[in-house]
Amino acid sequence: MDQFGTILRRERKERKMTLSDLAKKLGLSVPYLSQIETGSKPAQESITEKIIREFGLIGNDANSLRRAAAQAVSMYNIRLGKNADHEDRVLAASLASGFARLPAEKKEQLRRIMEDVNRG
Repeated sequence: MDQFGTILRRERKERKMTLSDLAKKLGLSVPYLSQIETGSKPAQESITEKIIREFGLIGNDANSLRRAAAQAVSMYNIRLGKNADHEDRVLAASLASGFARLPAEKKEQLRRIMEDVNRG
């Protein structure tokens, strides 16, 4: 389960809602919502916004869910080899989403690591 799914499940359970209850309110099928919650599929931005409205999330809570959704989407847009597992995808997505905020010395360390990897 990714961070988005973890937050979604926590918020849903705090409100004592079943997947079926929430799916109905969001206009989604239960299997599709389950795939989003378990991290099998990323949530589209429109679904994320519906969830935020349904749960009444504001400020940091709403932004945390948006960030988690963006990370989940980027995780599915990153093409990794067949041998990559879920943890590999989470790490790659985290690196991609936070790369611009890395200090120059950390980027240089990553460059050296990747040069070593690519040399074999």
